[in-house]
Amino acid sequence: MSRVGAPQPTRFSAIGGRCSVNLVKTQKSTAMGITYTTLKIRNFLTDSEIVDQEAKVHTGATMLVLPESTAAQQFNFPKMRKQIVKYANEETAEKDIIGGVEVEVCGRKGWFEVIVPPGKKYALLDAIVMEALDLIVDPRGLQIYPNPRSLSLPMAEIE
Repeated sequence: MSRVGAPQPTRFSAIGGRCSVNLVKTQKSTAMGITYTTLKIRNFLTDSEIVDQEAKVHTGATMLVLPESTAAQQFNFPKMRKQIVKYANEETAEKDIIGGVEVEVCGRKGWFEVIVPPGKKYALLDAIVMEALDLIVDPRGLQIYPNPRSLSLPMAEIE
C-alpha cells in the first residue's frame, strides 16, 4: 500500500524469550513520529482467509478503523450496532460498528469491533486493541512490539 508522503516501512525481526514476531519499523521522514504496522485481518465467523492491512498506529484513538476496501469488499463482517464517533477536527457522526473481526499484530490475536468510515483509505490501530494485546509503542523508534514483561502471551492487569 503506497501512501503519498508517507514513510515506507522497513521490516525486521525481534526475538525475545519464546516470542518471535515480525515488527514494522518505519524509516524516519520529515513527518513527525508516525508509526505504521501490518495487521493480519480475517472474519473469524466465516473462517475467511487472512489479509494483510497496513495501519497507522494512533494511541489517542479508542476504536479500530478499517478502510471500506478491506472491510466491505474482502469480508462479509456483520453490522453489530451504531455509535457516535468524534473526529480529530471535533466533528461527530453516527457510524456502523462491525463485528467478527480477528486482528493479529506482532503475533498476538484478538477479536474486536471496528468502525468502517466511508472513504477511509487506511486502517487505524487504536489504544484499546494495543492494550488488549499488551503491545507497546516506541514513538522514538517508530515501532510497536509486545510488552517485554510478558513476551509469550498478552498480560492483563486486574484488581
